[in-house]
Amino acid sequence: MVRLTAADVHPPLYYLILKFAMSVFGFFGISSHNLYAVRIVSIIPYAIIMIISYFKIRKDYGWLTAGLFMLSLGVMSQFFFYFLIARMYSWAILFMLVAFIYTKEIYTKGDLKYWMIVTIASVLSAYTHYFAGISAVCLFLILIYYVIFKNRSQIKNLCISIVAGVILYSYWLSTLFAQLGTIHHGFWVPRITVKSLIEDFGYYAYSNDLFFAVIAIIILIAIIYLYKKQLNEKYSVDNFYLLTGLGVYLGTIIFALIVSLVYKPVLLARYLIPAAAGLWLSISILINKIQDKKTMMYSFALVCLLLIVGTGYMINSNFTMYNEGMAKENLFNEIMQDENASLILARPNGIIYFLDYSDRVDTYCIRYTYVFDKTMNKLHQTFNFKDTSEKNISGLVINNTDRHFYLVNIMTWGDLNLSSQINKTTLLSDQGIEISRLTAKEPEINETVK
Repeated sequence: MVRLTAADVHPPLYYLILKFAMSVFGFFGISSHNLYAVRIVSIIPYAIIMIISYFKIRKDYGWLTAGLFMLSLGVMSQFFFYFLIARMYSWAILFMLVAFIYTKEIYTKGDLKYWMIVTIASVLSAYTHYFAGISAVCLFLILIYYVIFKNRSQIKNLCISIVAGVILYSYWLSTLFAQLGTIHHGFWVPRITVKSLIEDFGYYAYSNDLFFAVIAIIILIAIIYLYKKQLNEKYSVDNFYLLTGLGVYLGTIIFALIVSLVYKPVLLARYLIPAAAGLWLSISILINKIQDKKTMMYSFALVCLLLIVGTGYMINSNFTMYNEGMAKENLFNEIMQDENASLILARPNGIIYFLDYSDRVDTYCIRYTYVFDKTMNKLHQTFNFKDTSEKNISGLVINNTDRHFYLVNIMTWGDLNLSSQINKTTLLSDQGIEISRLTAKEPEINETVK
């Protein structure tokens, strides 16, 4: 499983957590393939963050900060979505938040135990998602700046923390370097554009909308300006801590932007979600610390505007996902009821997701050396399907006009090279999965013969 995780260009911790949870569920008689059990694993971090908010954030900053923070993690950007799906993002959010929350204890108390909490949480972040690891590196760069320029008495603890972090992550470093080679030779992340970069900066509040991203950036600048107006001193621990949350978010974007421009595109908006959680905690603390009531109400109103739009987006995206899911289910039900239907599964993840249908419909799979950890020969022992290749798809359709061919393709791998003699009609395109009807074109008749 760890080897497979490495091959899929991911760190292993989430999958180890999931495997452990599935074993526990299996021990109590719950099927290891139970979708609800898998989703429970993703929502556990949100429950832990709620507990931390009540016992730690509420205690340190009050109900307004704790409530605003938890609400923002429910409705802003894509937090709600990633607390529900079987992915590692919710765990990355949890680990990065723990690291960020206890960074304040380093600023105020400086005990070695708080350095160790931040170090372990940062390492766990890097073992969960690489962009959470980038955010952790940004956090430590800020800590290095803090120690050198603000509190040199902490140099010993800083050095212990860095050495401990490197040792704890050394197990995975060789795999990481190998994965960097894989990314360099081919990775599906699109090139960065001015539009996508602006959306990245505004991602803390919204996703995939240029106009609202600009509004979110302006609102964030306005809130910081309103807070800065009340400051009587240039530096305080509280102010530096708030800047840390902003610095980690911006630093993650800038770091990924440099890598994308120099090495290979790696920056996707959703990768910023662990850093965005820390930024929302900073915003929630900042709102509560504005002393002038009128200024505080202006700032709070701006944040509420973001929250209202975020709530609307969350509801809309939830209905969209539901409708897309039902459309996909209905389409497959129609295909299953068609006695002349033939299903063509392309790409390894397309095969692994949809191969269960092979027992109910005539199925062809493009032959790959491996489909995740299984050879095609091993898959043949379990499932009923025929092998084909990308270049043979057109011949299949042209030579079997009595069949109704449906192609399932994973679009993040790119489009398939089909013959010009084939008509492709897209029936459904849902989050990277494209289902199309393939038909042979009618032969063109020479005008003279006609």
